[in-house]
Amino acid sequence: MKTFFILLIALPFLFYGCNPTKYVPKDKYLLHSNNINIHNNDINKKELKSYVRQKENRKILGFLRFHLWLYNLSNINKKKGINKYLQNVGEEPVLWDRDAADRSVKQMRLYLTKKGYYNASVYDSVKFNKKKANVTYFVNTNKPYLIHNISYVFEDTTIRHLVFSDTLNSKIKRGAVYDEDILLNERIRIEYFLRNNSYFNFNRDFIGYEPDSSLNSHNVDIVMHFRSSGIRAPNSILVASQYRKYKINRVIISTENDVGTQQNSNLQPMPRDTISSNGVKFIYKSNFWVRPNIILQSTYLFPGSEYKLSEEEETKNHLFSLNVFSIVKIQFTENKYSDTSQYRYLDCQIRLSPLNIQSYSFEVEGTNSSGNFGGAVNLVYQHKSLFGNAENFSLKLRGALESVRKAQSLTDIQTVHEYGAEASISLPKFLLPINRSNFVKKYNPKTVLTVSYNFQQRIEYTRTVANASFGYNWKSGSYASQSFRPIELTFVNIPRMTDEYYNKNVKNTFLSHIFYDHLITSTGYSYTFNNQNFRKKKDFQYFRWNAESAGNLLNTYNKLVGTMKFDSSYYKLFKTRYSQYLKTDIDYHYFHYISDINSVVYRLFAGIGVPYGNATAIPFEKQYFAGGANSMRGWQPYLLGPGSSVATSHYPDRTGDLKLEANAEYRFKLFWVLEGALFADAGNIWSLSKDDDRIGGQFQWNKFYKDVALAGGVGLRWDFGFFLFRTDLGMKMRDPSLPQDTRWFFNRGMTGRDFAFSIAINYPF
Repeated sequence: MKTFFILLIALPFLFYGCNPTKYVPKDKYLLHSNNINIHNNDINKKELKSYVRQKENRKILGFLRFHLWLYNLSNINKKKGINKYLQNVGEEPVLWDRDAADRSVKQMRLYLTKKGYYNASVYDSVKFNKKKANVTYFVNTNKPYLIHNISYVFEDTTIRHLVFSDTLNSKIKRGAVYDEDILLNERIRIEYFLRNNSYFNFNRDFIGYEPDSSLNSHNVDIVMHFRSSGIRAPNSILVASQYRKYKINRVIISTENDVGTQQNSNLQPMPRDTISSNGVKFIYKSNFWVRPNIILQSTYLFPGSEYKLSEEEETKNHLFSLNVFSIVKIQFTENKYSDTSQYRYLDCQIRLSPLNIQSYSFEVEGTNSSGNFGGAVNLVYQHKSLFGNAENFSLKLRGALESVRKAQSLTDIQTVHEYGAEASISLPKFLLPINRSNFVKKYNPKTVLTVSYNFQQRIEYTRTVANASFGYNWKSGSYASQSFRPIELTFVNIPRMTDEYYNKNVKNTFLSHIFYDHLITSTGYSYTFNNQNFRKKKDFQYFRWNAESAGNLLNTYNKLVGTMKFDSSYYKLFKTRYSQYLKTDIDYHYFHYISDINSVVYRLFAGIGVPYGNATAIPFEKQYFAGGANSMRGWQPYLLGPGSSVATSHYPDRTGDLKLEANAEYRFKLFWVLEGALFADAGNIWSLSKDDDRIGGQFQWNKFYKDVALAGGVGLRWDFGFFLFRTDLGMKMRDPSLPQDTRWFFNRGMTGRDFAFSIAINYPF
């Protein structure tokens, strides 16, 4: 185990590349470092680096050089077998080149000129040390040129009033530093604005800029020129005409993309039905399984309406959100009989390629919790349109077995059985109280109903959990969505428990407040923000806030009607004690892209649940836990915390009322579909109840930071596109349950219990 630990620590150094100068010719130097020294802070160094050729600007440092290490493992003189493979997946050393350095200087000057620094100076300095070259670029931006005045020239005045009416949103500001990237963004903004105001054929290429810096005072006058000629029509013919608005003439929706049929004339066309609704013509197979009115509900394009780019985008997004189509293609062609006065007309064709109406999947899971091996099988059935209205139905059947050793015995082993079923259906509308078409189009609402049942059987007890929920999901912006669950019912029943287990583990312990028959009637709300752009690899953020309340209405009703308390301490519903609590948590992720093959992800989580009134503790199902593939990866699930409490047989599953956790993960591409990861996790759970008899498990402001656990490790990911398979090996760096002098890994002897191996699907966060 010590050997393995040494390899784990040495892994980043192996990634360095062993001997990076191994294949450097005698008359060449390895480009060891490439630094940029900016005289002032006016320029973003990261942007400047990205503008210069990547290879000339790359640092050969640390674990970022894994591909160089692979290359160095090969024999450069041999081009076959394993040597050829290592050279292909690896990366040869980058050599210093005087011409390349000169090109970098020129590129930096060009970049600074585009950013308004016309008088900037750039030069380089190279220092040679043995076979390595260290290059430093010195940048002095000098005084930038500022935008003094902005004027507009229109060859066709048709759009002048629109452009002037939207200048408040212009990205070009007087007094700002001249920046060609901002000018490009302004062209893109005006293009979208005009196309969203029915000017279908308008293109950003119709806008030209004429900067005038002849004022000799570091000021630039900008003339924005709108050309009226050279407009490219949908038939790709250049025409010289005025800007014209467009209306939609016809809308045809076909429910299959017949590209294959069109290419092969021998194929017989499928029998079709044709209907019209609100002027929209539907062409679909006679047995198509989504009714046209559902498709129409997600369509914003109608005959007679003015063309708007935003409505085209919303139509595509809403049709995709039905989760019944794999391809949504919208095409426009100009109608040859278009009116030549105020408007021209477009014929719109929407082609939809459906997904398979039904699908089945079979999942196999393996688990290992501190030597307790188990496995699970999931059978999932999905129907994309159960009743013909794009109702997404899902049924999941689950069976699991786990062998559990009692009291660390190798021979006394019991088998834990778990069986369950879950059915859910998502409807593309609100059942109650709002179901108006304009509301549906604006918020894309969904109604979700879920029922589930879980059966767990151990030697000591049998436990069942039945659940039913009803809720709404809807979007509230380009990046935000919300959900509201008016009612969720959960009934937990323990029909069997041995006297030995009850007397030894439950009676007169804190488990008596958690491990009992109870009913949960809760209401929940969730807000999610995610500004990820799947088309571009750029930094983005994810934020989710959850809030949940349980038992308040029932408790208020019992007090108003004067219901008698059971045993003078709590109320019951259907002869079962119900829980009462408030719970809320936040989950924040920040994704930072270093390059196309390297990224760092940060995560913060904080959650708290407070019992009161009719409950002494938060129900076990609603409490927080730490450990596992998506949490503290040095521990298996439910085996960390609370606080610094020591594990006992009374609490096989450790949970708490409060959870704080922070994670960081560096992800890097290896080769083929294989990715690597280095991660660090910090956090724990705590109890808020004074009745909790787990010593050291309570949260205290003056000592909770001493209870923070730390874990680190490495991981491998196989990214196959449609799913990602993940393995992680975590190590306990700091274990708060141990005595003070042995909590850090370097103060104790390492054993197998200090490591946890997990297998999962998709990233942990």
